[in-house]
Amino acid sequence: MSSALLIVSKLGYNAGEKTLLSDISLSIQAGELVGIIGPNGAGKSTLMKCLSGFQKYNRGEVLIKGLSLTKLSDIDRARDLSYLPQYSETAFPFSVMETVGFGFHVQQQTQPMSAKAIAAKTIEALTLVGIDHLKDRSITALSGGEKQLVHFARLLVQGAPLMLLDEPTASLDIGHESQLMNVLYQQCQQGKSALVAIHNLNTAAEFCDRLILVEQGQIIAEGKPSDVLTKANIHRLYQDFVIVSQHAETGNTIVSPYRK
Repeated sequence: MSSALLIVSKLGYNAGEKTLLSDISLSIQAGELVGIIGPNGAGKSTLMKCLSGFQKYNRGEVLIKGLSLTKLSDIDRARDLSYLPQYSETAFPFSVMETVGFGFHVQQQTQPMSAKAIAAKTIEALTLVGIDHLKDRSITALSGGEKQLVHFARLLVQGAPLMLLDEPTASLDIGHESQLMNVLYQQCQQGKSALVAIHNLNTAAEFCDRLILVEQGQIIAEGKPSDVLTKANIHRLYQDFVIVSQHAETGNTIVSPYRK
């Protein structure tokens, strides 16, 4: 049996008569940070919703630690995977501490923690993400980027071995983007795994072990960032509006827009 945390086989999803995902197959091993990249409308968010269980797929199979996603209870699913959607709106003015504290719900079902222990771990997560100064603020009073960081902290305290994140850095400035991705990278170095849908190809190249390139609901390339972010692939998806080069110091691939 494979040791992969996540195995996806021939996944398909239709919205009415329109096929949004077709024959998606992939796997994620423990310790991997894998990026899902592709142009707008490629199917990245739809794929993340299907893998998290929030959207029922029409065909194929998704296995989490060898068990079918469709057969897992809500508690078991939350124990094995965490999900950060592209937009996480909170309807009620919970404090930042309370919002992050929701991430302990699953653990409380089996190994109850004291309020003091929860508070300490919440502060630890907020500090790690760089927003501990917001701990007493209402989440409804925060900016979009600050809210995203709060929900990222909530994902961290949930402690699931597999993390699914849909555009987690889209509303962040470059400093917080780097901080979030560094924290995510460190989590994977410690044995957890992450699948991240991401638009910033330079960030993807810098932090991800592997990239999966999606176009029109299908995987068209997969592998190391340097093998996926080729001039041919980039030109196919973005025509001649971007250029591909190498960073002078790191040697990593750089994809840049340019003025014609």
